[in-house]
Amino acid sequence: MMRSEKQLTMVPWQPKWRLITKPGKWRRRRQAVKRLSGAQTAQLFSLMADVLSAGFSLREGLNFARVMLPKLHLVIAHIQTQLSMGIQFAEAIQPFVSVDCFYQVKIAEENGELISVLTNLGNFLAVKVRQQQKIRAVLCYPVGILICLGLLMIAVKQLLLPELSGLGAERFRLPTLGWQVILTICVIAGMTAVSTIRFLHLSHLRQLQIACHFPLVGGLLKMYWHYYLSFNLSLLLGSGMQSHDVLRLLQTYQSQSVLRQMADQLDAHLSRGAQLNKFIDRYQFLPVTFKVFFNKGLTSTEIAKDLKVDAQLTYQRLFARIEGLIGLIQPILFGVIGLCIVGVYLSILLPLYHTIGGLS
Repeated sequence: MMRSEKQLTMVPWQPKWRLITKPGKWRRRRQAVKRLSGAQTAQLFSLMADVLSAGFSLREGLNFARVMLPKLHLVIAHIQTQLSMGIQFAEAIQPFVSVDCFYQVKIAEENGELISVLTNLGNFLAVKVRQQQKIRAVLCYPVGILICLGLLMIAVKQLLLPELSGLGAERFRLPTLGWQVILTICVIAGMTAVSTIRFLHLSHLRQLQIACHFPLVGGLLKMYWHYYLSFNLSLLLGSGMQSHDVLRLLQTYQSQSVLRQMADQLDAHLSRGAQLNKFIDRYQFLPVTFKVFFNKGLTSTEIAKDLKVDAQLTYQRLFARIEGLIGLIQPILFGVIGLCIVGVYLSILLPLYHTIGGLS
């Protein structure tokens, strides 16, 4: 990816410190840590990857980043403080980044691949931010038309129809929602709220498994986790670890993480003497290519190479798929707009034509 693609516009970030008053004095109080946005994380990771590649140490790179990214100086200062206390870089950035980013950096730092992973994460997040910006740009025009169309319908109902009362205004009524429709909407909304609450109380592993069945989003989630798991396993196995060592390592992660929950499930599955293939079939987000890679009798290093290539190919397919879906947004919205225009025409203009024809 070209270096120019990683340049992003800085997004304002509100500092996590504020001044509060006490009788006779001012003092600082640390607020709840605020996570960095995707754009800010991409800026920080890309810059750190560049300076580390240039031969800077981690502390020197953070000093440079503090100058180049003044909006993030409080975050970087916090990271520097943590490093001075002997805490690893991944642990220092944990409060400010997503769980997925944290574990990728943690795995990379423990296996000497920090520069490579920071580069990949910076590129990944930069592309993600650009796609989000593209989606917003694509939505602006159709949504503006829909708003104007809604205002037109309100204006016709509130201004035009009363003026036509002498011409049989009772025939010029926009369709209203009956009690049956309102009741149906309320029932659907209630069921959706209950389902959402139940979904949020499930484990993260179960949430991911269910989300993989959602239309459109499910396919993207499976591709993302295909890339995420393949890339991280390639780092771990490439460092010389065996499969059982990787499993034990993942079981030391936080209990809320998907990696930890999946490792616990896999350990219980294998302890019963079951086959790995059945475990892969159980979870939609586990790539079927794992069946091939882990059953060919290859060494850990050879499996790591296959996983790395698989991750790179999946990465490319993922963003190509997202670009294709973004391209469908405007045609779908314009189709909805067309149907709305036809509905307005049939419900208002045609009765008006009939009335004018009757008067003539």
